[in-house]
Amino acid sequence: MTHKCQLCKKEITTTFLDKIVGTVIKTGEGETSKKIYICSSCQKEHREDLKEKISK
Repeated sequence: MTHKCQLCKKEITTTFLDKIVGTVIKTGEGETSKKIYICSSCQKEHREDLKEKISK
């Protein structure tokens, strides 16, 4: 299954153990929770203000 970064819209690759190269941020709780995928380069670039960037 392929995922795209929510910030730069590039495809996120996976390792040989099928883990994504980046991070997943969950917003909300329970049934209303959404998963937001972020690539490793955007994660490094927006380290301090990542939550602010995804809330826009």
